[in-house]
Amino acid sequence: MKKQNYLAFLAATIFSLGVVVPIGYKIGKDIVEKNIEAHADGGEEMKKITISYPQDGQNVTILRREVTEYIKAMYTQAEAIENDYILHDFYVHADPTGSRPGYGTVLSNDTDLVRIDDYWGNSGEYGRSKSVYLVFDSEGLEENAEYTVKYSLNSDLSEATTLVTTDKFVILENLFADQTYYWSVTSGEVSTGIKSFKTNDGFRMISSGQVTNVRDMGGRRVAGGKHIKQGLIYRGSEFVREDYVDTKSGSTHYKSLDEKALNVLQNQLHIGYEFDFRGDEESGLLTESPLKDENYTDVLYERIPNMSGYDGWFSMNDTMKEQFANMLRAFGRAEEDNRVCYFHCWGGADRTGTAGFILGGLLGMSYTDLIIDFELTSFAGNYRPHYKMDSKKIYCFPALIWKFMNRSEYKANPNITISELIEDVLVDKFNMTHEEIAQIKNNLLED
Repeated sequence: MKKQNYLAFLAATIFSLGVVVPIGYKIGKDIVEKNIEAHADGGEEMKKITISYPQDGQNVTILRREVTEYIKAMYTQAEAIENDYILHDFYVHADPTGSRPGYGTVLSNDTDLVRIDDYWGNSGEYGRSKSVYLVFDSEGLEENAEYTVKYSLNSDLSEATTLVTTDKFVILENLFADQTYYWSVTSGEVSTGIKSFKTNDGFRMISSGQVTNVRDMGGRRVAGGKHIKQGLIYRGSEFVREDYVDTKSGSTHYKSLDEKALNVLQNQLHIGYEFDFRGDEESGLLTESPLKDENYTDVLYERIPNMSGYDGWFSMNDTMKEQFANMLRAFGRAEEDNRVCYFHCWGGADRTGTAGFILGGLLGMSYTDLIIDFELTSFAGNYRPHYKMDSKKIYCFPALIWKFMNRSEYKANPNITISELIEDVLVDKFNMTHEEIAQIKNNLLED
């Protein structure tokens, strides 16, 4: 800006603001000259970076709109539930006093009206993390300036993730739920300062390339107000390095460990212990985790072959029960051992859904949240309703509930919590103790 233009600008600004200069007060000549010089031809223009989104302190969602609407509908409906930590009759289930109901039967009642059919959209794209855009603008910087974006869970940006870009935005995925993030943008010596935003409460779904239906078991509230710790236990679908054919069933398993999947699972989630519920041939006769490679070697692998789902979980053989109990023990040691756990079957729906129900229920999740967790698989393209069973006996959530309701503990006390009911089964049938279960809960829960 030329000197005369700046003087005119300064005068116009003072006039427009109605500034009255008191008698005896003069704008110092040196200050005026300094400002004129800074804006003179050949001088450096003012440089700044400003935040466009999210604004400081703003809440952002990490779930897709369809998922958010479904969860909101479930929670709104659940407001009428007096005690959501027991197997109450608000939700439909199989007849607990009769025989196993016929498959293909659609069960219903007057209270359980939210239907996953109305939300899932037959699309596997909804079952992923929602991208969060951090958007900023700049003035006075070069057109292709390089920006350094840092974000962290710590207010001083310690342990920050650093991204470098020439764009005026970055895209974040797989953020933790119900957390305050701090971030800043710098270019040279110009900075926004540290700003913050907060993610939504509840469920945390993961975008991991072709490995689908992945979500964190953590973040969920449990009875007593605590939460399950995030970043320790994940559920999802299988890991496949290269296509192969199941020699027993003839089914083809397609490569899922693409570049993005490997980056997320190895470098973001840091999976260190894989639990596989597939059969021998179904897994391609695996003996170690497909996550292992020359640069990622420290990952353990345990297979519980042909683990049964739904009501079949109760009648697994002793070896499988011992393996399942050992998996729960490993979950409880995940933080201490620094081994993030991941459990799966083929698509992460039925056997995995059963294990997720057992773990979540044991830790104290509400009945509503357990149903939500089961049905979220639908958003990954595998339709799984809690209120009906299909004729091919693929999904049959009511049969799992029916089996628990036929337990003597439930018949003697219908108000027994889901957590207590599952613990009794683990002690009675899986050779676990109340003491070690208490320790698992203590290790996996936080305020």
